[in-house]
Amino acid sequence: MLKNKLITKETEWIANMTEMNHLGAALIAKPHVMQSKINELFSARNIYADNPLTSFLEGSKITEEYISSTHWEWQVKDANVRPLMAVENLNPETNSKVCDGKSLGILKVEKNWWLPGDYVFPGGDKKYQARIMDVAKAHGDGYAYTIRLASDDPKAFIPSQYFEAGALWSKLYSMYGEATEQSGSTVFSFPISLMNSMSKYRKQYSITDYASTQVLAVKMPDSTGRLHDFWIRYAEVEYWLQWRRELERGLWYSRSTETVLDHNGRPVRSGAGIQEQLEDAPRQAYNTLTADLLEDFIMGVSYGRTKPGQNTLIKGYTGEYGMLNVHKAAVDAIDKGGFVKNIEEFTTKMNSPYHQNAYGYGYQFLRLHLANGRVFEVVHNPIYDDPEINTAIDEVTGKPLESQRITILNFSGEAVQNNIKIMKREKGDAFGYVEGLYGPYGPSKSGKMAHSGDYYEMHVRTDQGIHIEDVSRCGELFKG
Repeated sequence: MLKNKLITKETEWIANMTEMNHLGAALIAKPHVMQSKINELFSARNIYADNPLTSFLEGSKITEEYISSTHWEWQVKDANVRPLMAVENLNPETNSKVCDGKSLGILKVEKNWWLPGDYVFPGGDKKYQARIMDVAKAHGDGYAYTIRLASDDPKAFIPSQYFEAGALWSKLYSMYGEATEQSGSTVFSFPISLMNSMSKYRKQYSITDYASTQVLAVKMPDSTGRLHDFWIRYAEVEYWLQWRRELERGLWYSRSTETVLDHNGRPVRSGAGIQEQLEDAPRQAYNTLTADLLEDFIMGVSYGRTKPGQNTLIKGYTGEYGMLNVHKAAVDAIDKGGFVKNIEEFTTKMNSPYHQNAYGYGYQFLRLHLANGRVFEVVHNPIYDDPEINTAIDEVTGKPLESQRITILNFSGEAVQNNIKIMKREKGDAFGYVEGLYGPYGPSKSGKMAHSGDYYEMHVRTDQGIHIEDVSRCGELFKG
């Protein structure tokens, strides 16, 4: 028996269950209203192992956006200020001490962002501050600036290594003398345009006249909140479960393609799922997960994004072995730190026929309080434990590889749905029956048939994709 708060009873199919009270008829009449209830029905299972994304994200009121096209574009604004990279050393090859003796040097960088009076420095070493003396001159693949070291020491200089390709230079501020007419630079970044697309999903099943007549009574609320009984067959229960499972897999694993052809010669366009999009996010392979590795990874991605001391909650979605790895990392850190465990914290009183004073012992770490107020919490992602699609095994430990993957969907500490939403096409959902002598409501009585068989088919289709606003706010740790 499927356990769900919407299911009220189990019964046989009988004559007084009219067509209008059949869930399929309701789907045809009001697809947008009833589809949301189907989502709720099959994502609110007590044992949910099929559609975790729509379960824990729809449970958090994840946004579903309907658009008219199967493609969508968005823009992510880059940081206004960042270091510029040197692209070529234009100073004489024999000069290993640039700007020595209060002389001028040449700095060639990738962008024309600075103005005379800007003070810049290389490699994070602020003792080598230099003033931009003139406007940039275009030079091949970059821009050449005349600079002067900000020092009165005739022996001071800037090592030539900072002018070689790849060295980073940053601006500090702009300073001028009396009666000047110049002012410092202001940089405005341009947004980066990104695009993703939806995938078209379809599914069907057939049921014969001798198939099981067991049905479930499901309470569905109308617009006023009143509950009404709708009837759904057991066969359709399994059908919808598999349908939701496949849609879930698409959100996680879909790969973007436009050149695969359908049977009719037309392209099967598919959009990028979560894992493909996160290939451009911060990623870290590990052999043995440690608290230090986890903290360093989170610190590296969060640095400069969140202020310390904000108790930023960062959730990592992982399989059972990933949860176990995080627990072991915490236990190992405690043991190495020399902490003494209070046995009262880890024991519970229990009833047992074997002893009058029986106890249970055990604990599991699910949350790590890291440095600077950042908090990491593991959340079970059942799709990483699906043995049907996750067959790769760690050769060293013999454990499933995907189960040890840890996916972070928002490093900022904000709710996940602030960075992710499911994209749907307007009027992209379709559902219907192909009836023979036997239909979803029993033997055909209308005289109209699509085929002569004693069975009917049910077909459903939808267009959907997953939108990640900023992949740099995501990240993954995976077993390497």
